[in-house]
Amino acid sequence: MRHVIRFAALTLTVAGTLAAAPKKNVDLGLDKEYFSTQKNVRVRDAIGKGRSKEIAIQNAKIDAHRKALERSVSSFRHMITETKDFVLTNEQLIADVNAKVIDEARCNEPKWDHGFDFNPFHVAVMDCTVTVSYFDLDFFTTEIMKTAEGACIRSIVLSGWGQIYNKNYVTGTAMALITYGSIGYGYSRETKVAGARDEYKSATNSAEAERKYKEMRDHQEVARTMYVIGALTWAYSVWEAFEDRERADDVLYQVHQKYFKGKLNYEPDISFFQRFMMQNTRPKW
Repeated sequence: MRHVIRFAALTLTVAGTLAAAPKKNVDLGLDKEYFSTQKNVRVRDAIGKGRSKEIAIQNAKIDAHRKALERSVSSFRHMITETKDFVLTNEQLIADVNAKVIDEARCNEPKWDHGFDFNPFHVAVMDCTVTVSYFDLDFFTTEIMKTAEGACIRSIVLSGWGQIYNKNYVTGTAMALITYGSIGYGYSRETKVAGARDEYKSATNSAEAERKYKEMRDHQEVARTMYVIGALTWAYSVWEAFEDRERADDVLYQVHQKYFKGKLNYEPDISFFQRFMMQNTRPKW
């Protein structure tokens, strides 16, 4: 029984440590990794013109950089509402999402024969791959649509689901393993109680009866303890999912207000359930 109690303390400690571990300090700069992503963009039509082949190749790489930036953020046009003279320019969109080339274009050998005479200029057409970094509006807008209520309800349905919804995969997996592992082990011990009780009743002497009775009680206490561990972990999973989503929402709101206010239509909507949780589950100090 002492081993079970130690195991219970250990599992609850692990769950609390994983959930309460300090999050990395989030820098709200768009050039940081929290909301930024990298993508290799292939530009098959990079064109450069120059009086020498070296200049033509260099201009083709510059053209590859420009086209890679424009194409990597083109899908964000439907998300940004601010325009310049009612037109959303590529330069404005690139600046809004802080798109930039982080590695020089890697290009195949240029093609010089195009069926036209550009003399005295050389025209290079190159197939290039450019690595681009930009603020991922797709990920950002997906995240700001999530709610603390959604995370909480998911953890009510399945322990750990709310953490996975919040992209805390390690914590969510640990919550699920502890919850259902404890309940499963408790059930396996509970199924042995009936057999232990029958053996106790059929004991032929007092010493054997005492030993069988202790075995039966041990099965009962272990099963009860494991059920309690599973229930407490499940309840903690619900609370932690709600709190973690709220912390993430605070960061998302700060990013929105700092960089996209008036451009991305977003206002946090606090539901009745969230308001009830905030008012009734937090200490009043």
